[in-house]
Amino acid sequence: MKRLCIVIAAVAVLLASCGEAGGAADTETLPETTLTPSTMLTDEFRAFLAIRQSRQPSSRAEDRDGYTYALEGGILRVFDGTGEQLWQSEESWYVEDFRLGDVDGDGGTDLLFTLWKSYSFGECRPARMENDDPAVRCHLFLCTVRGGRMKRLWASSGLPRPIYSFELSFDGEKSPVASGALLRTAEGQYREDFSQAGAREYVYAWRGWGFVEE
Repeated sequence: MKRLCIVIAAVAVLLASCGEAGGAADTETLPETTLTPSTMLTDEFRAFLAIRQSRQPSSRAEDRDGYTYALEGGILRVFDGTGEQLWQSEESWYVEDFRLGDVDGDGGTDLLFTLWKSYSFGECRPARMENDDPAVRCHLFLCTVRGGRMKRLWASSGLPRPIYSFELSFDGEKSPVASGALLRTAEGQYREDFSQAGAREYVYAWRGWGFVEE
């Protein structure tokens, strides 16, 4: 079995020091609203948004365990049973799609979603971090609602291939380090106009802390 983690969040500590965690072993409580000022959006991300918004972004909502998860125009929101908004995705993200399910095997509902963003530190760039590429790349994030607040369980850095579509199932092998969650994706290549090309299917299993290619 090829054990290739689709991402290694090696810069988690550095990102956390700038107010954004790329991935961490301990869950991170996310603010109810974590919007980035528009002036901090990169030119590359603005160009990406113009392209995506011209292609009729997907819009859908799903209810689960007393919460509503709603995606519209690249913005993902979570509401409680009274309709109060608990969380909203950052302005510097463009959320493509999401799925709900118990990914980590703890019995709770998790939120798995793909997003696009620029990998750029801006003025908060650590002196020892040389990689400050503003190119817009696809990422995969896993969050959950606990105690009425959104917590980030796991997050990828820029993926080597963009995810065009994905599905979750829970019929995989279970073990002390495997929850049985399977992620099936259609992935392709990065293109200047962000169109889809060369789609290929992949299957990943949740193992311990992260997805591993089957």
